[in-house]
Amino acid sequence: MDALPQLAVLGLLSGLVTGAVILLFRLAIEWPLEQFLPGRESEAFEQLDWITRGLLPLSGALALGLLLQRLALQDRKVGVVHVMERLNYHQGYLTVRSALVQFFSGVITVITGQSAGREGPAVHLGAAFSSLMGQWMRLPNNSIRTLVACGCAAAISASFNTPISGVIFAMEVVMM
Repeated sequence: MDALPQLAVLGLLSGLVTGAVILLFRLAIEWPLEQFLPGRESEAFEQLDWITRGLLPLSGALALGLLLQRLALQDRKVGVVHVMERLNYHQGYLTVRSALVQFFSGVITVITGQSAGREGPAVHLGAAFSSLMGQWMRLPNNSIRTLVACGCAAAISASFNTPISGVIFAMEVVMM
């Protein structure tokens, strides 16, 4: 039997799940920034007074340190490199804990002005929730690996509004 229709439906589901997760991630970042930054703009850090501009990254670093210190070493691994490691050595199996750590650490990182972007956490979240969906459906390892790539592609597509680039990124960087 041809697996292409099944993979197409799974890819579509992965894209929908990832899109919803990335939307929540973006809202978790943008809402606090719009509420608390001057002018209610999510990019108005330079309008803060100098004390707040200095204390905000320090408080974020402290919060991240406290969060990550409480976790086991394997739970601290996040980002694109972690997704690639899980694909290469663990058949694409990602955990709920790694997804939650990535979500909250990514939000804290971005809203406190740390030197990291939204794209790494987005890729991890897309891959993790797609992997979890495949595990929940008890799919074979190859299907889970494909779903992880679909989640990565959907995350890049949702982050940059570039669907073709998301697919190329997933094939060239994540799957290789």
